[in-house]
Amino acid sequence: MAKGSSAGGSDDRPQSAAATPQEASKDPVRAPTPDDAHPAPLPDMTSRMLGDFRILRKLGQGGMAEVYLAEQTSLKRNVAVKVLHTGHVVNDSYLERFQTEALAAASLNHPNIVQVLVVGAQDGIQYIAQEYVPGMNLRELLAKKGPPEQALAIRIIRQVANALHVAHTAGVVHRDIKPENIMITRKGEVKVADFGLAKLVDDQEQVRLTADGTTMGTPLYMSPEQVDGKPVDHRSDIYSLGVTCYHMLSGAPPFRGPTAISVAIQHLKKEPDALEPLREDLSPALCRMVHKMMAKDPDQRYQSAQAILKDLKRLTTEGDLPPEKPAKSASVVRTPPPRSAARHPVLRFLQTIWYAPDAPVFRQVWTLLLLGLLVGGASAGAGWFTRTPDPFATAARQESHVPRKETAAGQYFYAVQQKDNIEAWQAVVENFPGSNDRLFRNYAEQQIAMLCLAKRRYDEAQSIFDQFAEFNEPQFRAFGLAGQAMLQNLAGDYQRSQQIVDKLRSPVRPSGVGEDNAGKGETTARPVVFYDLLDDKMRSAVMETMHRNIEKLNQQMSQEWDEIFKKQDQTFNGTGPSSEGAK
Repeated sequence: MAKGSSAGGSDDRPQSAAATPQEASKDPVRAPTPDDAHPAPLPDMTSRMLGDFRILRKLGQGGMAEVYLAEQTSLKRNVAVKVLHTGHVVNDSYLERFQTEALAAASLNHPNIVQVLVVGAQDGIQYIAQEYVPGMNLRELLAKKGPPEQALAIRIIRQVANALHVAHTAGVVHRDIKPENIMITRKGEVKVADFGLAKLVDDQEQVRLTADGTTMGTPLYMSPEQVDGKPVDHRSDIYSLGVTCYHMLSGAPPFRGPTAISVAIQHLKKEPDALEPLREDLSPALCRMVHKMMAKDPDQRYQSAQAILKDLKRLTTEGDLPPEKPAKSASVVRTPPPRSAARHPVLRFLQTIWYAPDAPVFRQVWTLLLLGLLVGGASAGAGWFTRTPDPFATAARQESHVPRKETAAGQYFYAVQQKDNIEAWQAVVENFPGSNDRLFRNYAEQQIAMLCLAKRRYDEAQSIFDQFAEFNEPQFRAFGLAGQAMLQNLAGDYQRSQQIVDKLRSPVRPSGVGEDNAGKGETTARPVVFYDLLDDKMRSAVMETMHRNIEKLNQQMSQEWDEIFKKQDQTFNGTGPSSEGAK
């Protein structure tokens, strides 16, 4: 699909093919979900009319539905049409329940809620037409940029809370608040998707959870009462929002495990690690708010989304909140005494997949380094690239003075605060070799590579970029290819550099997988290419590399690259890898 996600958090994986349950289980952030084991697809719906809607192309699918981009012919606008799998349409009472809940969701009209337009049926096909949201969901945003700074996080939380306040006032409980269902438009607006649909699978989820925990997705964001099969009310959404906030701010959900049942038990019995030590740049008051949302006992949580909004307003205007007695169920969460905003400046995290230490250091990559080549000649770079390593040379590794943190996340955010301290980033890699911490290690390796490049430690940078270029994950592979191209350019091998640059315009999806319906009369966007997965600064570095290459080779920019750059402003900058979550 185009660089965007359908309303409803469809399993539209623009940057990579759908992960298998085995592959997904290796991801330190998420465990396998039902979306990883796709059901048998519906017949090709392309060009079919469902009421007023002409199906253009498939956006994605999940365990409950397939999602299509469609044109509402009467109004000439794009919408997202969600078609239920026939396996879920089992009896009349099920359909009646679906229609009742979907109509309840359609009654919600708010800028922060994905609007349900039509609930319909045709030829035995049950479908929902809803607002199409070009943009990304929160999971994609986190995968691409990492945890946001406090100001941006508060804006996201506020808009989600606004949506929940409207829904809860209308008596609608979402039951499936999670990053995949929080859409972020190109303008930065937040829209909550799939109101009313989560309840549809709630009963079945409980059966599968108790029968075989591995058959359903890990309930990363489910409230304790949901897990326990108890009746839920609007406070269940508040718990799930708290878990989502914890994930957004720390980089990972609070509870993880190899099976659904192991995670479910943690929601019931285990307290999350304190958030503040993981993000020392955050206001302690914000951390307390998140933990209050996640109280095991619903009576100890915020009792309404409006109460969350009230505290957010107070936090942004006064800089802090008065400390309150901790919830009984959260007594083990040790939160340091609150610090005033004046003594707790908010660190501005660069919202990219790698942390640029500061502007001067980043500029060294393409100003000081290229200036050095211009002064010393390309032979200097070529000499580095072709020289024979000294077999007797040894790295003078000094004893590390970096304090060891208890978690990979804590070590990572400590390194962020140290900015251009390579040793601090290396501590993330060396102190946490376990498979569950792979994501933080990968992020840290990216920082190390860019710092080595800025400090002219080319051999070390080359080794890291080469590793990333072999990764299966497309966003990491794109980073590796970009780094290889930059180094070849610095070495004076412009031909080889440009060959690597051209790899970045290759489609992420294999040929024939998820392609647009060319030749069928639709106007479709170009496929997602590896270059799209780079953050803004890496894109700029690639552009600089390419311009230097074609200048040295006396060539013209290819038509393919020209089209990519022209359409770049149509993409949602800085969002990322695959989305999932269509039900």
